[in-house]
Amino acid sequence: MAKWIQKAIKNPEALRRWLKRGGARKVAAATKKPVWTRTGGINVDTLKAFRKTKAYERLDARTKRRINLAITLKKLAGRRSR
Repeated sequence: MAKWIQKAIKNPEALRRWLKRGGARKVAAATKKPVWTRTGGINVDTLKAFRKTKAYERLDARTKRRINLAITLKKLAGRRSR
């Protein structure tokens, strides 16, 4: 397992904190989709769409890793329930 994944999991609320600090405005403006689900979770489909924008390219590497980790963990969580 890569070291950055371990660090990201040690700090599990980092992506949510970034979104609440103002990252949600960037994501919503770039994708024209809601960032939060009705239950208050992060909308992973919006994050997937955000990866294809120019705004995503301008982010620092740490935030990109957190976004990619959220998408990957959502995928893995779906496998567990089968």
